[in-house]
Amino acid sequence: MKSSELPIYFRLPWPEDEVPANEPSWLYYEIDKDNDAVRRSIEVFPDGRITRNSIEIEERDGRPCPSLIDTSLDDGFGDGEPLAMTEAEFEDLWQRGIDTPFWNVR
Repeated sequence: MKSSELPIYFRLPWPEDEVPANEPSWLYYEIDKDNDAVRRSIEVFPDGRITRNSIEIEERDGRPCPSLIDTSLDDGFGDGEPLAMTEAEFEDLWQRGIDTPFWNVR
C-alpha cells in the first residue's frame, strides 16, 4: 500500500498465523506522511504486555532517530492490510504501554 493511502493511525496483526514466543500479536503505528516516518509504535503481546516506542524516546540520549522503521513508508509494512483506528484508540494504548527503545538502546 502506498504511504499516501495509509491512515495516520493503524494496526496490523503479526504477519504469520502463529505468533512466535516473545513477539507481539498486534503492532500499532502513528505515521508522519510528510516526513516518510513512523513517529510512534506500540506492540501488544499475547500475554497482555504493551510496549511503546517513539522518535522522542529514541532521541533521549541525543542520537538522532528520523523514523522507527529503516525503510520508506511505502515499503515498510509488507503485504499486511492496515486497519485504521482513531487517535483516541491509539492514545489509550499508548498511555498503558512501557517505554521500550529499540534502535538507540544503551
